[in-house]
Amino acid sequence: MPPGVILVEDSPYESALAYLALSLTTPLVMQAPDLRSAARLAPRARLAVLGPRAMSRVSNRQVRSLGIPAVGIAVRLSDAVRQRAFAAGVRAVYERPRGWKAYLALFEKIHHTVQA
Repeated sequence: MPPGVILVEDSPYESALAYLALSLTTPLVMQAPDLRSAARLAPRARLAVLGPRAMSRVSNRQVRSLGIPAVGIAVRLSDAVRQRAFAAGVRAVYERPRGWKAYLALFEKIHHTVQA
């Protein structure tokens, strides 16, 4: 399985935080501005991590076009967006932990789940 993770996040702060955490837990992190761009990167990845905007716009067709598991991470995500993500085929949606160590532990948990 390819080593990469695709990050689809439009918030500069959340993107930087997720990129740093991912770079400590995976050998290759690729950033995509949207799910269409992420689909082009998917052959080199094993996981897509979606931010709240990507989850609020995701469709089943987009998740299928990725061809890899997708998970979402956000702060204070509405139930409607969470339900939309699950209906589209996003495997899991996580609340972003406030602490750095807990955030790293979340990515480790996600990696182990995807590899299993």
